[in-house]
Amino acid sequence: MAKSPNRLSASEAVLRMSQKRLKARDLVEACLDRIELREGQVHAWEALDAEGARKRADLLDRRARPVGPLHGIPLAVKDIVSTKTMPTTCGSPIYRDHVAGRDAACVTQLVNAGAIVLGKSVTTEFAGAHAGKTHNPHNLRHTPGGSSSGSAASVADTMVPIGYGTQTSGSVIRPGAFNGVVAYKGTFGWADTTGIKTYAKSLDTLGFFTRTANDLALIRAAYGHAPADPPLHAPRIGFCRTLWWDQAEPYNRKNIELAARTLRAGGAKVRDWDMPESWAPLITAHNRVMTREATRHYGPERARFPHLLSPGLTASLEVGDGVTSSQYADAMKRKRRALADLAQVWERFDFLLAPAARGEAPAGLGYTGDPIFNRFWTLLGTPCIALPFNAGPFGLPLSVQLVAPLRDDDQLISWARWVEARLS
Repeated sequence: MAKSPNRLSASEAVLRMSQKRLKARDLVEACLDRIELREGQVHAWEALDAEGARKRADLLDRRARPVGPLHGIPLAVKDIVSTKTMPTTCGSPIYRDHVAGRDAACVTQLVNAGAIVLGKSVTTEFAGAHAGKTHNPHNLRHTPGGSSSGSAASVADTMVPIGYGTQTSGSVIRPGAFNGVVAYKGTFGWADTTGIKTYAKSLDTLGFFTRTANDLALIRAAYGHAPADPPLHAPRIGFCRTLWWDQAEPYNRKNIELAARTLRAGGAKVRDWDMPESWAPLITAHNRVMTREATRHYGPERARFPHLLSPGLTASLEVGDGVTSSQYADAMKRKRRALADLAQVWERFDFLLAPAARGEAPAGLGYTGDPIFNRFWTLLGTPCIALPFNAGPFGLPLSVQLVAPLRDDDQLISWARWVEARLS
């Protein structure tokens, strides 16, 4: 039985459209049908532009040739990312009716490559820890994670092939893991973030959710990056349990170890890499950088609308108030030292295999999960990809995380395809 178009990966859909076996309009309609069926349960969307998406699809279907590598692919745009005509609420009542009047640079980039903006997906408040309304599509009683909750859930529930995410702590990799989709956080600074609401300028990084690792290559192609050549040899993998290994759930530790054994059986050279003890303060360093910078960026909202900020965000900003200049400088120094350590690691390994999250998505909707296995990589700015692998005791998805050298994103995507094929 043929897949319904909404269930296709972006790569499959692009191929079918290039072969004239699928129209963009049919893909859009299939996605809208799925949203109509499931949105009342999942609550992944803040706004939809169904008619705008249909008109755009019809224009693309009349083109003799594909516009670009994402021709006809519908997108879920995280609601801290500006769009020209739809509201950009940032998950806050402060911006409930705010319309930016222009698309963010990252939206323009993919639209120019042929993509179709389907709507705005739910974000936590200002991409922080205060949860939005979205449910995990695998079990509606569990969180989808955050802050890119709506994008991850919409891709997981086959409402859309690609969703935008941003990561300041663990807001792409963690919801990717909780929803069982492929999640990519690029090297810090890899994409223009103009038009994205800032939380912490030294940390905020654009990312995406997709169904397969190959879909990430299409997104990178939309940015002008050529795919890396297929590997000529099996990878050298550093198995990085991290200093916080005991905070992962026992079943998740077993699952990651199984992934390491499976990749070794598939031909990879897998060896342990023990994170230096000197990295232990990186969690604190990340939090100091994040909260101090947030106090700068949210000064206007704090001054004018303190009653409209959640207690959690208010408390976080108060933590940032207490971060001294010397503590901030020390955090940046620790980051530089850790990057120097990593530079030597890449002489031995092509990438690292590490936990993506503590375990399955927690029960309840008020807590989006612990970013303990994401914070230090975000501070260091490394490219990261989460790949689904097995399920936990409640039947919810589990994932592994791949980490590569700075600016080695395309090679990491190539390795992710290799890993994906063996873990599947």
